Amino acid sequence: MTTEAAKSAKSEALDLISQMPDEVSTETIVAELQFKLLVLRRRESAHQGNVVSHADAKQRLGRWLDSSGK
Repeated sequence: MTTEAAKSAKSEALDLISQMPDEVSTETIVAELQFKLLVLRRRESAHQGNVVSHADAKQRLGRWLDSSGK
């Protein structure tokens, strides 16, 4: 990670934390940062073409529901 990217990530994290109430727990802060990272990673993955079509998603969900006995 470059210094610029690290500064950007740090400032984004601080911005997110500063929007939270003063009484926020450490667990909530960590969970929110993890969620933000997950979204950023998934967005990057989608930009790289790693996506599933709607039809494939429906088919996968159908197979999963069938296998779970519902």
